Amino acid sequence: MTTTSTTITRAGDLRRVPWRNGQGMTTEIALGGDPDDFGWRVSLAEVARSGDFSPFPGIDRIIVLIEGAAMTLHLPGHTQVLRPDEPFGFDGGVPVRCTVEQPTRDLNVMTRRGVARATLDVRVLAEDAPPVVVPASGTVVLVVLDGTVRLAPGTTLETGDVAVGDEPVVLSGVARVAVARIESAEAG
Repeated sequence: MTTTSTTITRAGDLRRVPWRNGQGMTTEIALGGDPDDFGWRVSLAEVARSGDFSPFPGIDRIIVLIEGAAMTLHLPGHTQVLRPDEPFGFDGGVPVRCTVEQPTRDLNVMTRRGVARATLDVRVLAEDAPPVVVPASGTVVLVVLDGTVRLAPGTTLETGDVAVGDEPVVLSGVARVAVARIESAEAG
């Protein structure tokens, strides 16, 4: 990912919108397609209290808790405790209720089934560690969760900043970074 093919969005320029069900707020990070009929979407949700998730039929969803001690998801026939930086995938169309003891924030990657698929992980960068190389794989969305990240060759991202591109990227600095990779469902 070079600066010529990368879109950088600073934290203060990201748009906040209400959840579909009106029970919370989401910060839109990146979007593939129309907001009402997206192929993929990356967003950051603020969960102030326990409640229902908005349903997204036909959408595969990956969620990772990025702030807060824990969140419990109650899905049909299954309960999942989310811990920080551990992604969990599920069908966005099933009814989900979450319980939290205190406000949390989570990052979501949603892909329309049959159109796109995604992976999501959280990387920790340390100043004296080797740079992290993220290979090209469709669209790469980087979200700086906290700290400072340097993208070779020379772009610096701070907490909340986002980079979206389609080429390999080399990351260094001292930070926690969410890395979502989104591919066409036909790729592979």
